[in-house]
Amino acid sequence: MDHHCPWLNNCVGHYNHRYFLQFCVFMWIGTVYVSISVWPLFYEEFFGTPGAVYQPKEHSNSNGLYEGDVVKYVSLYGQTFHSCILLEFFLCSGVVVALGALTMWHVRLITRGETSIEAHINRSETKRLKKLGLVYKNPYDFGPLENWRKFLGLGDNRVFWRHVIFPSSHLPLGDGLKWLKAQNNCFITYDKPYVLSQQ
Repeated sequence: MDHHCPWLNNCVGHYNHRYFLQFCVFMWIGTVYVSISVWPLFYEEFFGTPGAVYQPKEHSNSNGLYEGDVVKYVSLYGQTFHSCILLEFFLCSGVVVALGALTMWHVRLITRGETSIEAHINRSETKRLKKLGLVYKNPYDFGPLENWRKFLGLGDNRVFWRHVIFPSSHLPLGDGLKWLKAQNNCFITYDKPYVLSQQ
């Protein structure tokens, strides 16, 4: 298991970890798109007069208002529109930052051949073994390229475009219970996997 995700209301593990990362990436791309698309409106609403009504030149009234002049009242529609634009931009921009950080953290974990839980275990084991003069090596780290290939389930003639970019329900490699180890000289126990080697 990688972690329990409260936003998906589900645990993320062997069979749905790829879908979780794809969800994060596609959601991030969508929020970036919305933030960029709404920027001109946001700029106008945030730095201009919120919800102001502009009087076109050809329809100028008896007060002598021309195009670009701002009527001094703000309609209810204008206030609502102003609030919605500001909310949309700030919400999407916040999600871009937060979801971008979460996605990058998971990209880093996958590159290192770790899950969220293993990252915490590996960090504590590294500190513990360092005090003993030993070096900890993650036994499931096959190198960045192979870690990604295993994560995406690319094997058995599966290709990136067909099985990752386009919707695909192919199963990941393995059964999620037994895992191949990268090193042959590792000593594995249930709760303390580490490689014994002198510094």
